[in-house]
Amino acid sequence: MGGITHAGFARAASEYLPDTYQQKIDRAVQRNAIDRSALLATIAWIKQLAQTTQAPEVIAELARLQCANAEVENERNKRIELYKSCMDIADRALAIHSNAVVALYWKAVAMGKLSEESGILNALRFMRPMEKLFLRVIELDEQYDQAGAHKALGRMYHKLPRFPISIGNKEKSLFHLKRALRLFPNDIIARAFYAELLFELGNKQEAYRHARYILDFPVETENSFRYRRFIDIARHLSEKAGA
Repeated sequence: MGGITHAGFARAASEYLPDTYQQKIDRAVQRNAIDRSALLATIAWIKQLAQTTQAPEVIAELARLQCANAEVENERNKRIELYKSCMDIADRALAIHSNAVVALYWKAVAMGKLSEESGILNALRFMRPMEKLFLRVIELDEQYDQAGAHKALGRMYHKLPRFPISIGNKEKSLFHLKRALRLFPNDIIARAFYAELLFELGNKQEAYRHARYILDFPVETENSFRYRRFIDIARHLSEKAGA
């Protein structure tokens, strides 16, 4: 199955995950911070479906759900185990279909989260594999998760040290964050990352403009947990750039 095209894989996915199923998964992920019980129930359901079908697209969605579960886990050790589980589940999907975008993407996200939980040396060893996974996602479907791979790479290239220590590169960061915003102009995560980069590059007024956009953006209650970090970035930049 590894040779199937991405479009063909998407068509196959609809057989196991029709729109009603996908909407249920999406909603469980979106509401993970305010309705974890629904998230856990959805995980149990998808786990059973994955065992029954052994379909890589179903297994990949299980990895995504496990990542959403880790995101709202307060205990560090449990959170680490959940992110490791997400990677293992993604690998199961990728062993069946090597170009499963959902599995590629959430494996990379889980690696990034694990790098945040570990020391600097462990974090740096994750960077090249993460970069490779996100670049592959962009080749297959750059719009997935609202250009999530572009946003992740933009952030990595901005924050990491430059070669030979790591993969930091401000020019690459600009490219990926601009592309994310071109694809999804209203995305406040991309705007927060872009504004922070602009400020560091000395373009304070443009950074302030993007920060104000984020602070004026209406965020639904169920999304407040997911977006609070980026709103904090905008608030901090607004205070500095607008001073």
